[in-house]
Amino acid sequence: MAEWKDLGSKAKNLTLAGIGKAKELGESAKLNLDNVSEEENKKKIYAEIGKLFVEANPEAPEGYAELYAQLEQADARIAVNKARLSELKED
Repeated sequence: MAEWKDLGSKAKNLTLAGIGKAKELGESAKLNLDNVSEEENKKKIYAEIGKLFVEANPEAPEGYAELYAQLEQADARIAVNKARLSELKED
């Protein structure tokens, strides 16, 4: 009979441990999701900082020439795409 009582107690302990672990996993998942959201928020902030920097410094400061060139190339590609979109709308 003592064995049955022990089994019940062990089962209860395992269940409680499982519930605790599930709560930890749920909290862990939520924290990871929050971190992903915050990382995306940081990307938006960095983009805004960069935009403001370029607006305040229309000529590339020392050390930024390559990045400014990349921006110009991206702008050129966007212009080409917009022109093509305009052509497609006219057809």
